[in-house]
Amino acid sequence: MTALMRADTRMTQREAIHALGTILRFPLEVDDDGAEYLRPTSDTTLDVHVDEVDPHYPLVLTLWHWKSQADARIAVSELQPLIARSTGWTVISQE
Repeated sequence: MTALMRADTRMTQREAIHALGTILRFPLEVDDDGAEYLRPTSDTTLDVHVDEVDPHYPLVLTLWHWKSQADARIAVSELQPLIARSTGWTVISQE
């Protein structure tokens, strides 16, 4: 199950993954295909990519939760203020 957030920062995917991993100490994991993502908790992963569809919030943070959509939304409600407070980015939820 997924839930989306967007952030108002302009940086590359690699820079954003490094920033979140360093500031929040989320472990970095790499799939067999080379895809990188962060693991905020044992039940969640955080995929980071840049998407210029919304020029004000180009950084997309996709949270994957293994249990349910409701749990994904709860995790976003907890991570959104943590990421914003820790990075200084404006982070919004996207349905």
